[in-house]
Amino acid sequence: MKLKICGMKYADNLWEVADLQPDYLGFIFYEKSPRYMADTLAPEELVAIPNPIQKIGVFVNSSNEYILNEAQRFGLDGVQLHGDESPRQCQELKEVGYLVIKVFRLGGEDFDFSQLAAYQAHVDYFLFDTQTPSYGGSGHAFNWNQLENYPFSTPFFLSGGISLKNVQEAMQLEYPQLVGLDVNSRFEIEPGRKDLDRLQKLMSKVRNLSSKG
Repeated sequence: MKLKICGMKYADNLWEVADLQPDYLGFIFYEKSPRYMADTLAPEELVAIPNPIQKIGVFVNSSNEYILNEAQRFGLDGVQLHGDESPRQCQELKEVGYLVIKVFRLGGEDFDFSQLAAYQAHVDYFLFDTQTPSYGGSGHAFNWNQLENYPFSTPFFLSGGISLKNVQEAMQLEYPQLVGLDVNSRFEIEPGRKDLDRLQKLMSKVRNLSSKG
């Protein structure tokens, strides 16, 4: 099971978290987010993050011109599109060579998975998060049973309200397309500053459960 730690904002905390060696680190380029990082992290700090950690930029309804400029400037490996981006926009970013994660937000019980069909050829992963007005980071989980209706082979990440209390439940979901967990607000001291103790416990649980699986 892959682990993505999203919402990194401060240089000292970034290096502490990177030392835990998650699979992905997420950086939010959405200015309305309290975890917006372009004012607090310099490009060279992201560029210096060692392999194999992949750096993912999170964007919301941004132009590809802006996304590509920031991706190049900060040395990103991939982009996570959290708004209403089209399949064509995903295609253009993937053709340039970036890993593409397209986010869909689930709230009620009637989510229409058919809308994902047009994206399949143009993304590497889907990510399912909880429907909120603020595009994520709410700390609330949606009803994970809705994913029983997911009809495609494209792998996906699970996000939204994952914590130390429910991570075992998340990892035991029997969806073959589930390849990773995305965590954020439940592992913070404040927006953008992660709690190292909680993350260490999370990493231990994830690795232990993965080895048993």
